[in-house]
Amino acid sequence: MAQLKRYQLTLRNHGLRDYDVEKVKYVFESSSAKDAIRRVSKVYNLCEQNNVRLSFYAKQFLEALAISAETDLHEVK
Repeated sequence: MAQLKRYQLTLRNHGLRDYDVEKVKYVFESSSAKDAIRRVSKVYNLCEQNNVRLSFYAKQFLEALAISAETDLHEVK
């Protein structure tokens, strides 16, 4: 089995409540690290435009996902 990328592990082991998952479900469809970063940014922008408040845990999850994806992009092979 191929080793999972960091961003995939973050998505798999999120620990969010159903309420938070519903608000950030767009990021769970990420197909690559670059796509995950783009989707995190889009979720933040959409929430800001629509005055949707994210919980502390949802924000922490999005930050962790972005950091994990960024690390996967810049990983030396």
